[in-house]
Amino acid sequence: MDEAILLQVLDRLGNIEGTLHYLVEGQKRLEEEQLTIRKEQESIRKEQQTIRQEQQAIRQEQQTIRQEQQAIRQEQQTIRQEQQAIQQEQQTIHREQQILLQGQKRLEEEQAYLKSGLKELNELMTALLHRQDETDAKLEALATDVHSIHGEIASLKQGLHELEEKVDSHYHQLNERLDNIQLDVDFAVHKTTANERELYKIKNRLF
Repeated sequence: MDEAILLQVLDRLGNIEGTLHYLVEGQKRLEEEQLTIRKEQESIRKEQQTIRQEQQAIRQEQQTIRQEQQAIRQEQQTIRQEQQAIQQEQQTIHREQQILLQGQKRLEEEQAYLKSGLKELNELMTALLHRQDETDAKLEALATDVHSIHGEIASLKQGLHELEEKVDSHYHQLNERLDNIQLDVDFAVHKTTANERELYKIKNRLF
């Protein structure tokens, strides 16, 4: 009977030992699984940290893009303002050019008028000289009556002298006016050429 009890005790001890071994093995597996889980969690944390860093970098890049877009909008606004200023300046130059062309046309008309007046004056001078020649011929023919017409001849010569002085004065005035008109025309042509040059430069900048 003691042997039977001993066998039972030994059998139970064997069962207990098997159970302990199973429990120890289970504990080891749990520890290994926990270690694996911790490693996976650490890997997940690192991956999340990397994702956060990438998101932060993306946010910074988006902020940079927004700033660049804002700068582009401001630059576009500046370009539009400059274009409007250029268009206004072109309109001003065009109006000034029209005024210059009208002024030049008036100067040409005045110059033509002065040339016509100068031509008439030359014709008048020729007629006066021809008339003076006729008068001299008559005076030679009437040399016998010098005493009676001496006063008339002196008066006629004085009148002719005054007329010649007036004609000379008017002729000089006309020459001065023609010179001044020519200077004005040259200045207007020079200014028109300069304006056309500036317009050409502006067109080249725009296109």
